[in-house]
Amino acid sequence: MVELPDRLPADSVETARRHLTVPRLALFHSSPELVRSFDSLRAMGAVELAAFELAEFAGAGGGGTGKRARRGWKKGKRFQVVVVEQVSEAGQFQDLIGWLRRVIPDTPILAYGSPGEGKGPAGISMYLGQIPTVEALPSILHDAERNHRLARKSSLLSLRLRETSKRLQVLSEIVATANSVLEPRRVVSVIMSHIQQLIPSEAWSILLVDESKRELTFEMALGEKGEDFSHIRLKIGEGIAGWVAQTGKPAIVNDVTNDPRFQGRYDAQTQFRTRSILCAPLVSRGSTIGVVEILNRPSGSRFTKRDLNLLLTLVEPAAIALENALLFQKTEKLAITDDLTKLYNSHYLNICLGKEIDRASQEQTSLALIFLDLDGFKSVNDQHGHLCGSRTLFEVGDILRRSVREEDIVSRYGGDEFVVVLPNTDGKGAVSIARRIRQGLKEHAFLGEFDLAVHLSASFGISSYPEHGSTPEDLIQKADQAMYSVKESGKDAVALAGNRTEP
Repeated sequence: MVELPDRLPADSVETARRHLTVPRLALFHSSPELVRSFDSLRAMGAVELAAFELAEFAGAGGGGTGKRARRGWKKGKRFQVVVVEQVSEAGQFQDLIGWLRRVIPDTPILAYGSPGEGKGPAGISMYLGQIPTVEALPSILHDAERNHRLARKSSLLSLRLRETSKRLQVLSEIVATANSVLEPRRVVSVIMSHIQQLIPSEAWSILLVDESKRELTFEMALGEKGEDFSHIRLKIGEGIAGWVAQTGKPAIVNDVTNDPRFQGRYDAQTQFRTRSILCAPLVSRGSTIGVVEILNRPSGSRFTKRDLNLLLTLVEPAAIALENALLFQKTEKLAITDDLTKLYNSHYLNICLGKEIDRASQEQTSLALIFLDLDGFKSVNDQHGHLCGSRTLFEVGDILRRSVREEDIVSRYGGDEFVVVLPNTDGKGAVSIARRIRQGLKEHAFLGEFDLAVHLSASFGISSYPEHGSTPEDLIQKADQAMYSVKESGKDAVALAGNRTEP
């Protein structure tokens, strides 16, 4: 144990004053003897001293008496150095050090005593084995400040290294996604799950640019009320996301109520309260293909420029991955889509019909097929030209899409012939659907955009599995034969294979 003198030798105070302005020192102690020893420095004008009993600040987490003492501590009085007497209760000591580090992070902390085994508690800038002399005090304080500064710098560098490592890991995973995932929604989900690790938020969304309509559509939105955004479309330039898409510039808005670009009506529609927005463009190969929005930092905290820089770093490879997936999807769709009507083509029809037959066989469910041929379509081409004929076929495709369910398969079979595959539907149900399509075609005035009002009808043939066949060829052939029976008996009607024609 170090023996503490009541007073220090009368060293030259003037010498110390030439090297040091009088420092303000806070002393946390457990014994009056230590106060008297440091008070010698105060009496000689070497320090300003404020002493605090260690026991008053004790308690894990600062609870009870310790909490009251800490609340009343004069944090406003800036201390240049803090000395804490090291006591045997290591947990109590470390708790105090942790609290001091939070309330006075820029102040070096000296421990009076030995560090014992290891390096001692974290946060200590220097250990004092004895009371310093007046002449040694400037050097000790200088070393303590230097040690503290170096420790903070080391800690900051360590934090940045961990953050950089994590950022590189996320970037690596995003690049891996770009090379392995070619489904757009899957790409979005993977990318945003990685970004959420580094920039936590209450909600996020990715909007894609629809160049043909000059709009933004929600590709995916997650978080509270995220599903309610799927139907919303924004004009380019509308709202903060629209502004980012239009200008290609990112945006940080930490209080949307003070930003005139913010569109509050979407919050009203979804019952979601937007407080802050971090928004960046998705730029791939020089073009803005979409926008990523991150909404509401947790616990009311603010988005920072550091968050924005991090987001911009991450969205660059993300945009490329997303565009690759979109291009693949578009190419794949072109391979199975009729270019004129945007319906499925006959090649894809045969593939899907075979799969649906297998599924109906395994699940012992029904399956129906409608084959229809337009009546008098040749006259449209002859009277108005092939451009009008092509537009008419597109309008027929649109009527078919709107007349059936989402799971039904609508295709252009060739020329002015169309096929509709109806899973989980029997012949009787298919007849009802065919009548609905027939009525829709008859009521529609075609070629309105050409200032014309052309009216058409169609002949319908229906077959079903397993009654009329067990292969795609069987079902198409039987439905085609039923359709021709309608043609021969006057057109503009519906016939189920093996049955008489019905209007």
